[in-house]
Amino acid sequence: MSQFLKNTFIWLFIAGATFFALQNFNQGPSSQNMTYSEFVSLVNKDQIASVSFQGDGYTINGFKDDGTPFTTTRPIYVQDNQLMDDLFEHQVEVFGEEPQTESIWTQLLVASFPILIILAIFFFFMRQMQGGMGGQRWPNELW
Repeated sequence: MSQFLKNTFIWLFIAGATFFALQNFNQGPSSQNMTYSEFVSLVNKDQIASVSFQGDGYTINGFKDDGTPFTTTRPIYVQDNQLMDDLFEHQVEVFGEEPQTESIWTQLLVASFPILIILAIFFFFMRQMQGGMGGQRWPNELW
């Protein structure tokens, strides 16, 4: 196998491993998506055990009485002032969560990743171009 193919496979493996690692950073348990009207209906039927509001207040995660996780989104332009009263009336545990912030290392990795890829490609091609003339004295041989 030529050196070019070996280098290509190594760089493809590194890129694939990096992509796989970045994809698996923030994967939590999968939950059922439901509409907001279905969520309100289940609250009124006493079938919701607990809810947590994400930092923006529009994303609602929770658990049904049977332990099934769910996710719903409150419509942005609809103010539902009755929701909190309904949750307290039907004994639903309510949790609030702070907005999630990425660690400084994750931010640095994501910000520097494109630059590192460009540098890796640059060094790869520069390494491949070394010795491209094969030791010939090209300009002088023409005269």
